[in-house]
Amino acid sequence: MNAPLPRRLLLACLIAVSTAFAAASPNGDQIYPRGKVFPFMGYSGAPHRDVHFGFSVAGPSYAADQETPLAAAESAGLSFPYKIGLKMDFHAKAPDKALQLSAEEVKKQITEQVAKVANRKSICWWYLGPEELRWWRKNEMDYMAAAVEAIRAADPLNRPIWMYEPNFRDAKSLAKTGRFQDIIGKGFYVNLAGYQDHRIWVRWSMDQQTKAITELAKEEGPGGRHRIPIVLPELCKDPEDPALDHLIPRWVRHDVYLGLMSGGKGVAIWSLFQRAEVKRTWPLWFDAYSRAATELTGPLQLGQVFLFGKKSNKFPVSVVSGPKELEVTKGAKKELEAGTTSKNEKQEARIIYPSLCVSEYEHEGATYLFLCNSSSTELIAYQSRELTDEWDLVDVFGARGHNRKNNRLYGYLEPLGVRCYRVTAR
Repeated sequence: MNAPLPRRLLLACLIAVSTAFAAASPNGDQIYPRGKVFPFMGYSGAPHRDVHFGFSVAGPSYAADQETPLAAAESAGLSFPYKIGLKMDFHAKAPDKALQLSAEEVKKQITEQVAKVANRKSICWWYLGPEELRWWRKNEMDYMAAAVEAIRAADPLNRPIWMYEPNFRDAKSLAKTGRFQDIIGKGFYVNLAGYQDHRIWVRWSMDQQTKAITELAKEEGPGGRHRIPIVLPELCKDPEDPALDHLIPRWVRHDVYLGLMSGGKGVAIWSLFQRAEVKRTWPLWFDAYSRAATELTGPLQLGQVFLFGKKSNKFPVSVVSGPKELEVTKGAKKELEAGTTSKNEKQEARIIYPSLCVSEYEHEGATYLFLCNSSSTELIAYQSRELTDEWDLVDVFGARGHNRKNNRLYGYLEPLGVRCYRVTAR
């Protein structure tokens, strides 16, 4: 099931252009938030392949020896989130199996790890391990506090720190562990978490991250750390029904753009490794993510809109026909990250969101209007308020062009469809 060669060649050509653009940009070699390059990455990928398909970062990697994936990323011209941490066995079935280390010993060993590579400018973020540390376990929070303190003290470049959080973490939980981090990123594994036909769960997930960041900003005040949320979508399992394989591009596009429209400042896919569970459809997932990556980091540079665009509301859009709201009951699947999800996070909760997400940004003299239909089955007809003749509109993705009637922007958005208009003054 390899993708057609012309498509791959087209993507490679687009990325060649984007590489030239990045090289000419201020801080073009630095990944956000330290620089201006949009973070698009995938766990355990192949840097020399991925660099030609829109990826700006290689990794993270679970390799015990981080030097090998770091060197591969550097050879491909990509940045790398370097994993720092100790094998503490916090998640062992018997709690007493956890390694007992004093805060001083943790700091000593972490300092040694950071100092060994602190001069490698290709390292964009620090990726803290073990993952999924639990705020209700004192020993795990003591470890996290000591490890983070040591990283910050040993890193002269003050690079951001990120630890993967479980899928069902809520805002309260993320604020507990997020105080130690600069990147807030929990799993958005929609299909794996049981929300294949209820993809507004992406919006709920991003809301938990942004709410946690807002709460920490209030708590810390003006002198607090600058934190960003990222989107963590999945590439880990074939659809159970092969008849659904054709939906993969639609799933990917919806999840990536809805996450970014809801506040995300980067994308990290779990994972690019060609695992047995996704053998049948891996190329479909990869091509779909590559298309999104190319739009975000290539000639269109839509990633810059999401990073630096100013939110606005010049062209309000409403639903004319189709569902106005979507509802789903959230509840953690027992088998997914069971040991690191709290009792409260497992409880069922009713989630209701608008079916149509509308996000508008002002960036470099243009207005970008993004629309996303989160209904898996129903078409939505949408319409803007009255426009004036002083505006020109372009459909950025070029799917059908745009329609104007009675000085209003209107159209139809297919199930899980995404659209972007670029509006400029004449």
